[in-house]
Amino acid sequence: MTWLGRVRRRLAILLRKDDREREMDEEMRLHLEMETEDLIRTRGLSPREARRQARQTFGGVERFKEEGRDAWGIRWLEDAVWDLRMGVRLLVKDRGYTAAALLTLGLAIGANTAIYSVVESVLLRPLPYVAADRLVTVHARTLPDSPIEGEIRFSDRGYRHFAENNRTFDQFGGFSLASQVTLTGVGPPRPIAVTRMAASVLGLLGTSPQLGRPFSAEEDVPEGPDVVLLSHSLWSSVFGSDPEVLGRTIQLDGTPHEVIGVMPPEFDFPSPDTDVWVPFQLDPASANFGSHGIEGVARLARGVTLAAAEADAESLIARFGEVGYGPEWFSGIFSGEAAVRTLRDEIVGDVRQPLTVLFWTGAFLLLVACSNVANLTLARAEVRTRETAIRLALGSGRGRLVRFLLTENVVLGVVGGTLGALMAYAGTRALVAAAPPILPRLDEIGFSGTVLLFTAMSSVAAGLLSGALPAFRTGSPRMLAMLRDGGTGGVQGRGARRTRNGLVILQIALAMVLVVGSGLLVRSVGKLQLVDPGFDVDRVLTFRLDLSRNRYEGPEATARFYDELHTKLEALPGVVAAGGVTALPLTPRGAELGAQIEEFPLGQDEFPWVVQFRRATPGYFETMGIPLMEGRTFTRADHEQRMGTLIISESIKDQYWPNTSALGSAYRSLGIPAGSWESSETSATRVSMRYPNLSSISRCSTPTVALSCR
Repeated sequence: MTWLGRVRRRLAILLRKDDREREMDEEMRLHLEMETEDLIRTRGLSPREARRQARQTFGGVERFKEEGRDAWGIRWLEDAVWDLRMGVRLLVKDRGYTAAALLTLGLAIGANTAIYSVVESVLLRPLPYVAADRLVTVHARTLPDSPIEGEIRFSDRGYRHFAENNRTFDQFGGFSLASQVTLTGVGPPRPIAVTRMAASVLGLLGTSPQLGRPFSAEEDVPEGPDVVLLSHSLWSSVFGSDPEVLGRTIQLDGTPHEVIGVMPPEFDFPSPDTDVWVPFQLDPASANFGSHGIEGVARLARGVTLAAAEADAESLIARFGEVGYGPEWFSGIFSGEAAVRTLRDEIVGDVRQPLTVLFWTGAFLLLVACSNVANLTLARAEVRTRETAIRLALGSGRGRLVRFLLTENVVLGVVGGTLGALMAYAGTRALVAAAPPILPRLDEIGFSGTVLLFTAMSSVAAGLLSGALPAFRTGSPRMLAMLRDGGTGGVQGRGARRTRNGLVILQIALAMVLVVGSGLLVRSVGKLQLVDPGFDVDRVLTFRLDLSRNRYEGPEATARFYDELHTKLEALPGVVAAGGVTALPLTPRGAELGAQIEEFPLGQDEFPWVVQFRRATPGYFETMGIPLMEGRTFTRADHEQRMGTLIISESIKDQYWPNTSALGSAYRSLGIPAGSWESSETSATRVSMRYPNLSSISRCSTPTVALSCR
C-alpha cells in the first residue's frame, strides 16, 4: 500500500472512530460469549461461573482494545488531540503566566513579521516580469576623477551602438527617467510623470497592455505618430476605468497624443510614479553622443553570465570611437569598464544591507523573547514538579510527557503568532505610510502568503525553542530525585537554579548585542543630524509647480507668472521671505553644465569641468538660509535686466581660487546642459552663454552654480 493509501485509510478510521469502537466492543463481547458457552458445554459450569472463568482466560479487555487502537495507526493523533485540549485548559487556568508569555512572543513575532514583510517584498519577491532573473541594466563606468562620477547613461549614438552590435543579449532596450508634463484635455490641467522608452522594452519585459496594444516599430521613429500608454492608476482615477478610452486624444504639454493602451495594475516600470509612457522616437542617424540620458535595459541570452555580458559590453565601449566619440571622452570620462547588474539589484540599490541587518536584528529579538518565555516556563515547571513526578511514578513515559509540554508551548507560540500577525499588519501599514519614497518597491510591501507562512513557521519555532529546554528537563527520569531535593515546599533544586541562571545570562548577552547595535545606530543618526547641510529648513515650506505650455507660451509669460507669484507669496501674513529654484538642495533634479573659467583655459583634448546648475530667483538664498562667504545674493536688477550674474559654491571657489577672491571673474558655460553639443570637435569652443561676473560665493559643498532666473 502506498503512503497515500495509508493516509486515506487512517483518515477513514479517524472519521469513523465511533463505529470502529462499537465494532471492537461487539467483537470482544462475541469472544467472551463463545468462551462462556464452551465452558458450560464442556465442563458443566453455571453461566455465572463460566463468565467469570472466561474473563480470566481471555485476559484484560481494555488491553486488547489498546492493541487494536495501536493497530489502527492513529494513536499519535489521539494523543496529540488530548495534549492540545489539556494544554489549552492549563493555559487558561494559569492566566498570569499565559498573558506574560503571549505578550512577549506576540511582540517579538509581530516585529519579525513586519520586518520580513518588507524584506520579502523588496529583496525576495520576484519582479513581475517574464524570466526576471535574466533582466539586466547596462551602464558604462567613468574614471574616478572624471567630471561625471560613477556610471554614465547612454547617448543616442551609444545606445544604438549597443543595441545593434551586442552579442550576449537576446533583446536590448532603453528608457528615460520620469519627467513632469502637464496633462490637458481631460478635466483641469494636472501634472503627471511621463517615461520615454523604446518600443522593444515591453517585449523585453514580457509585458502586454491590459487594454489595447503596445508601441509598434513604426511609432518609435522620428516624426512617428504621437501615441501614449496609460498607467492603470491614471486610467482609473482620471478616466474612470472607461474601456472606450482607446483612440482618445489627450494633450501632453500641448501636444496631442492618441491613447493606444492601458498597462496592467502591477506594471510600474521604471518607477511607481510613472503615469504615462511614450515612445522614444530616436533618430538612427543621430550624431548626439554627448547628452547621456538613456538607461540601458536588456535580457540576457540563455546560458550567458553577468561576467560574459560585462566583457561584451566592455568590448563595445572600446569601439565607441567607431560611432563618433572623440579621444577626450576616453582620456577624461570612460574608464573602459562596464556595469551589468540584474534589474532586481538595480531597483534594490543600497537598501539590501540595511534591510538584512534589520532582519537579523529581529531574529535576535525573537531569541531574547524565547529565552524569556523559557525562563517563565521553567519557573512554572518548578511549581508543577510534584504533579510531573506523580505522572512519572504512575508510568507515564518520558517521551509522552515531553510531547505534552512541547504541545503546550507550541499553543502559546501559535496564539502569540496570531497576535503578532495582527500587530504586524497594523505596523506594516504605518511603515508604508511613513516610509521615505526612496525605499524601492514601496507600493508592493504588504502581507502575502509567503509572509503568513513565515509567521506560522516563526510561531511554531518560537514555541519549540521556548519550550524545548523546560520540557526535556521536566521530562527527565531524575524528576523524582529533583522532587526529593526540592522538598515539599517547592524550593528549587540546584540544577534548576543553574539552568535558569544560564537563561538569564543568555538573555543579557543577546540584549546587550541589540542595545549596542541600537546605540551605534542612534549615535550615527545623531551625528548625521549635526551635519550642517549648508541651509536651514526650519519653518520652510515648499511646493512644486508645472505650468502648461499652452497657457504660458514662451519664457516671458512664464517669468511674469513667477514674478506675480513671488510678490503675492511675500505679501502673505507670516511669510518672512519667498523664492524659487529649479531644484531644491540634495535633490537629483539639477542639470549639468560644462564649465570653463577664462582664467584657466582648457588644454587641447581636455574635457571641461562639469557642475550642477540651478536657476534661482531673488529671495531664494534668504528663504533657505544659505549663508554667503563673499558678495551678495540676487537682486531684481539681476533678474529683470539679465545682468549675467551667478553664485558659485564653496567647493568651486576652493578648486579655482583657494587663496584669492573669485568675485568679478569671468565664467563661461559650454552648452546647457553639458554634453548637448552636436560633435566633439565643436564642444570645446562653442559658447552658448557668457556670465561676466561672479557676484557671490555660497557656503555649499556640492559643486553648484546658481544662475539668476528670468
